[in-house]
Amino acid sequence: MSQNASPLTTASTVLQALAKGVCPICTLVRAYQNELIEQMTPQGATRFCNFHAWAIAASAPATSAAYVFVAMLKDHREMLKAGGIQDCDLCTSVRAHEIERLKEFERDMQRERFADWIQNYGTVCRWHGEELQSMLPSSQAQAIKKLLAANERELQEALVIFARKARHGGHAGGGILGKAAEFLVAQRGITR
Repeated sequence: MSQNASPLTTASTVLQALAKGVCPICTLVRAYQNELIEQMTPQGATRFCNFHAWAIAASAPATSAAYVFVAMLKDHREMLKAGGIQDCDLCTSVRAHEIERLKEFERDMQRERFADWIQNYGTVCRWHGEELQSMLPSSQAQAIKKLLAANERELQEALVIFARKARHGGHAGGGILGKAAEFLVAQRGITR
């Protein structure tokens, strides 16, 4: 993102996001990404992947989105002359924010009460859980590994129950399908 982009107001922490009962990293990354899109300006960025271009078209204020696309059209010609399109500006910014949040989680794991709570009640998606395991000391990485295994067992049990009900025409409890998708590949709308 350019230096001219307006500062974002997203101030939630990993600790605050834990209360939602879903992966706290996903929650914070998605909120940050949504805020970037909602505050998009032509000076903010002009290189977008397919996902983010469509997200801007669908979610940014109409006037902003129109001017962003005008700037993109102009910038696109210059990028082609310079040898091609570079990485998506939003993907780059979102990934940097995601790394900050993973580091915050890593720091929070140093606090015994936080680590105990995570191990007993926490939820993380597989994607972020695996990243955390590679960042943490072995005892804490083991706690995340156990957490992922527990989350996976609970999810499998709920999915089997849901599948049995669905086979007989009952579709109540279909939110479990969204939980499964989040656990496997992160929250909807977070690019990988």
